[in-house]
Amino acid sequence: MTRIAIVYHSGAGNTATIAEAIADGAQLNEQVIVDVHQLTGSQIIDGRWQDDDMMTALTDSDAIIFGSPTYMGMVSGVFKCFADATAPHWFQQTWKDKIAGGFTASGYASGDKVMTLHYLATLAAQLRMLWVGTQAPPSNVTGDEQDIDRWGYYIGVGAVGSMNPELNLPDAGDILTARLYGERIAMVTERWVRAQVALQAEMK
Repeated sequence: MTRIAIVYHSGAGNTATIAEAIADGAQLNEQVIVDVHQLTGSQIIDGRWQDDDMMTALTDSDAIIFGSPTYMGMVSGVFKCFADATAPHWFQQTWKDKIAGGFTASGYASGDKVMTLHYLATLAAQLRMLWVGTQAPPSNVTGDEQDIDRWGYYIGVGAVGSMNPELNLPDAGDILTARLYGERIAMVTERWVRAQVALQAEMK
């Protein structure tokens, strides 16, 4: 079985909603197991993120999808502490050639979310991972809240959230975009794993 990990931090719950939608989409693939890991402030000890069990689970996965809210134009402090803790995997290249993706949420349609998505992609690149972007939106984008990726974040999912539950955010379009992203990453990862297995068989 192919294993996909989603690792994220969420403040107001919007990023968690997107993480769940991505997981729902990925789980539609019967060949894929999805593990969802939430980062918390309690994992930070003396300024360093520490959770050996979670890090082992991420290392054992075939794909890792990173998620963080956008705070002050960048990932949250909790996520950054986690990212710094991946340094051993940079040195040892233990995450090399894993599939990667990313998502974020903030209170504005733009909100400098692209900075967060670029950071997540850069983190993946430094770890020698293989980044997957979102599904292409339909050609007739109307601006309606049901539209796929109506904000135009091709690199990853950029959702609009709110601390006010009455606004029902993230909206249906953002949630659908996230589900389709999960489906795409599951398909790409499962295809990549099968190709790797076939290659190893040929080399024997």
